[in-house]
Amino acid sequence: MANTTDLMITVFDEETAAINFINKETQLDFKKYSVPAKCGGTKVVIFEVYGTCQRCIGEERIDMLITAFKKAPFSFPEWAILFIDDDNGAYSGTVTFNT
Repeated sequence: MANTTDLMITVFDEETAAINFINKETQLDFKKYSVPAKCGGTKVVIFEVYGTCQRCIGEERIDMLITAFKKAPFSFPEWAILFIDDDNGAYSGTVTFNT
């Protein structure tokens, strides 16, 4: 879709409290869209993916999202990655707790 901002957060295990915090702070609506799947016999992939797609949210709101992401109460912040792809070029790339 043109003129959208696609957003995705990948985390280790479920991070409901952190995602709820980000949704409240930004008024965005990240939803879980991954389902644990078996791979390699009895092993289950435990990475979770949350995402949303909005009309372009603009640079100010992207900055607000990055700030909320870095303040969110993740249980495993070292595994959390925020992906941003903004059609209008406000920001496209990844954000981690180290960047």
